[in-house]
Amino acid sequence: MEDTFASLARLELDGVSLAYDDSGTGAPVVLVHGGASDIRTWSGQVPALSPHFRVISYSRRYARPNAPLLDGADDPIDVHIEDLARLLDRLDASPAHLVGHSWGGLIVLLLALRQPERLRSMTLIEPPVLPLFTDVPPKLSQLLPLLISDPRTAIAILKFGLGVMAPVERAFRRGDDKKAIEIFGKGVLGPEKFAGLSDARYAQVWDNRATDKAQMLGQNFPSLDADAIKRLNIPTLLLAGAESPPLFHRLCEALGDLLPEAELHVLPGASHIVQEDAREEMNARLLDFLSRQAGRG
Repeated sequence: MEDTFASLARLELDGVSLAYDDSGTGAPVVLVHGGASDIRTWSGQVPALSPHFRVISYSRRYARPNAPLLDGADDPIDVHIEDLARLLDRLDASPAHLVGHSWGGLIVLLLALRQPERLRSMTLIEPPVLPLFTDVPPKLSQLLPLLISDPRTAIAILKFGLGVMAPVERAFRRGDDKKAIEIFGKGVLGPEKFAGLSDARYAQVWDNRATDKAQMLGQNFPSLDADAIKRLNIPTLLLAGAESPPLFHRLCEALGDLLPEAELHVLPGASHIVQEDAREEMNARLLDFLSRQAGRG
């Protein structure tokens, strides 16, 4: 496995070393992975994109092969937003087309809200924008009105919270990381997709579980301002997996309704890790979207 990382370059950011790859030429496209993952999740995208663009992929802070998160430490999302901004500066890649999966998509969205001038476009793959509807964990005082105004979303949040998030948190708290990963994996991928993970892909989840554990046990979800999102005039591609939980579909739909320049595509056969499950169709969608942005000048 270490051979997988041997060719990666290193970027030093105020004492933090991030492994990254920089391939191709042209307008920069930066790939930002989610939790239980690292730079390896983009192995199907870099070869497809790099003949057309300069493609930068990196392992976020605490993801393999970078220094791990200390046991019991928190993992606030703000440091990842700052890391991404500094990476863009240090690699002379701003403004860039930013592509983020899951937690990485939330990082991209938050950077867009804070510093929109850094983005040419953004592609968000099932970002967990739960704070558009409720705090995390949800409060009953928020869910009751939501059950009346938007029962489909409220029920999806309740099902995912009670059936996935709560038991995952309990398993992590009692030190049963393996069970926590099993519950979470089945919850976001579906039992068949989780059971079908290769040994290498499961190892990637296991290697990077500490950040997911910190997110489950800490207070790491940021607030989101719907009105600010409505003002984001950034071309946006939203991607979701047809086999993902209903909650993820609802979150993408809600985000698509807010963003003024968004298009949403649901890719058949894909679970939450869309870039791996439907890599050919995702690559085609992404290349088409990025090419259209280039045509806009």
